[in-house]
Amino acid sequence: MLILQSLLFLLLSFPLWAADDPAESSDAATQSGSMEGEASEQTQPAEGDSSDASTASDTPITEYEDVPRITPDKAKQRFAEVIRNLKLYQRESEIVEISGNETPLMGLYLPENTGKPQGGVLILHDINQHAHWPHTITPIREYLPDYGWNTLSIFFDQYIEKPLPEVKPFQFAAAPLPAETNTTADDENNPDASDTSAASEEVATENTDPTTEPAPVDALNADTQDNNGIEDDPLDAVANSLDEVPEFTSPQAEEIVAEPEPPIEETFIEDMIARTEQGLQKLNEMGQFNIVIIANGYSANWAAKMLEKRISGEQKGYALILIDAKASTYPPVDLNTSLAKLNIPMLDIITEDAPEQLRISKTRKGAMLREQNKKYMQLFLPAIKPSLSAEDNMIARRIRGWLLTHAAGEEVAVKVKNY
Repeated sequence: MLILQSLLFLLLSFPLWAADDPAESSDAATQSGSMEGEASEQTQPAEGDSSDASTASDTPITEYEDVPRITPDKAKQRFAEVIRNLKLYQRESEIVEISGNETPLMGLYLPENTGKPQGGVLILHDINQHAHWPHTITPIREYLPDYGWNTLSIFFDQYIEKPLPEVKPFQFAAAPLPAETNTTADDENNPDASDTSAASEEVATENTDPTTEPAPVDALNADTQDNNGIEDDPLDAVANSLDEVPEFTSPQAEEIVAEPEPPIEETFIEDMIARTEQGLQKLNEMGQFNIVIIANGYSANWAAKMLEKRISGEQKGYALILIDAKASTYPPVDLNTSLAKLNIPMLDIITEDAPEQLRISKTRKGAMLREQNKKYMQLFLPAIKPSLSAEDNMIARRIRGWLLTHAAGEEVAVKVKNY
């Protein structure tokens, strides 16, 4: 009995699955079918959308937009940083403005500190530098005033850069329009269009028939006279036969148009020479006529060109000091030829030991010796260490010693003549 009860209990404990209602299954099938229909409607584009897509694809893209290239003026940025640094240490009294050109020239001036002035020193910085460059310019301009020299270091504008090659904008090829397929389909659907095209072709052949002769000009004129009843004026016929009156241009306008603009390279060289001349004139205005020019790097080109124009022959009161001088390749300047024409005291300091720099210095020395310039001196010094101060800077000390021997000046009284 117990066994039967346990078996009965086990049978009742198993779950039994009931059959689905046929009405519920049909509703579920209808719902799934409607969902599939909505999905198919979403995936299939409408007729208007297909036309928009075709027009968008047919629209050709000719070229990219030409975006202007903006390059920062690094020279102005360096000048602003130097001015801010000097004002931070209350040294704005060193900043001077030099007039005399279309744009004013800025510089840093330090007077001598001994009471026995020796002369004025004009310092020209290298490209990508400024008038307060810490490694070379600053030690020299702050060291020489303690030995009787007035120093003026000027700022140059942004150095000219070689232009990049022109790159033509990339152009896309326009996609061909499916014109033939559209016309054939239109002809098949519209039979009247074919009839009109055939009629237009017949009219065109009649107009272009070579057998038909055009009406003579006299007959046409007679018809117009008969229609208007007024004969043509003979003065009108004479006026029509004349040529057009040529435009008068004055000879001055022709000369202005004919003059080409100077190349940018030549303009840049002239501008750099003019700015160097401005610095010398500023020292002359301050009463300094024993002038020494210290040119670093590429600025030796402008110093040599300016002195070549300013002085002639053996003229006293000028000296030139070069520090790692380099000839300009763009715009090209023949530095050795310009230096060989100067018969003034000249110190050529070389601190770079690269093979190319050594070859250039040897070539420059040979050019000076061929001109028998006995006032030229070449000096090799170790590379400049940024940690050295003005007192410990070997270049500043060697320049001071050379100036004492070859370019020292003295204070003289200027007599004013009464006329």
